[in-house]
Amino acid sequence: MDTQCVVVGIGNPYLQDDRAGVVVIERLEQENLACRTEVVYTVGFEVMDKIRGCERAIIVDACMLGNEPGSILEVGVDDIFSTHALINSHAITLGTTLKTGYLCFPEEMPADIRILLIEVKEIKEFTQQMSPEVEAAVEIVVERIKSLIAGKVAAG
Repeated sequence: MDTQCVVVGIGNPYLQDDRAGVVVIERLEQENLACRTEVVYTVGFEVMDKIRGCERAIIVDACMLGNEPGSILEVGVDDIFSTHALINSHAITLGTTLKTGYLCFPEEMPADIRILLIEVKEIKEFTQQMSPEVEAAVEIVVERIKSLIAGKVAAG
């Protein structure tokens, strides 16, 4: 198990498409990857605690940016503050949390953070059934993360 890499899924496991980040982690845990996996339920400081001490972090969250449901956006921390569509979204809280981590714990924060955002269709209903668009996006994100991790292993 590579403690230098962590994948964090953010979401509510009981709230339709908001559970996408949690489901990605559940699927990745079945893959026996060389990367630690974590689930958190908010974008607050718990995220920072999960990634501190790692060289590399991949964070998966649901978003509502007005894109086509099931769209996937891959960004870095700085992109959150420079991409107009993200500035008024819940991603800005995640970005602020990560920036705070870099200010408070510069030696402990990952050098490489990738954030994968999945556009939701429906988040109001309490159900463990995601919309088909988001379900398909979850599969794509799982494969993307597997290739990101495999690329790291092959290069290292």
